[in-house]
Amino acid sequence: MYCLLGSGYFRTPRSDNADSLVMDWLIKHPNADVIPVSTLSSYPGSKMTYCWLVDGKDTLNNYLVRNGCFPGGTMLGPKKSNGGKETLELDFNVTVHIDGTSYNKFLDQIRAAEDYAKTNKLGIWNNK
Repeated sequence: MYCLLGSGYFRTPRSDNADSLVMDWLIKHPNADVIPVSTLSSYPGSKMTYCWLVDGKDTLNNYLVRNGCFPGGTMLGPKKSNGGKETLELDFNVTVHIDGTSYNKFLDQIRAAEDYAKTNKLGIWNNK
């Protein structure tokens, strides 16, 4: 199974328009690449891969956070603290597919996207 969320997939807040925004982004980016970030193997024969959908400089993951569909924390993969920066951590049941530099750059973008959504009261940040 592939997942756009790295954590909180079952209980995270989500906006009502998340599914339609995913579909709109996919229609506008038919040549997007799936970038595997990490794969969790929790049961024999069962795997879930957290991935980014990327088309040039645009990513579906950032788009969803920037539009308030999900909190930025849902884009975190398996991690440990490393001098204030988040880094992926290899665990006995997690396989990491990207390097720490790419991951940290992505997290910086996610933080900025969440700040934008909060400031503009979009999606889950809209306190009607």
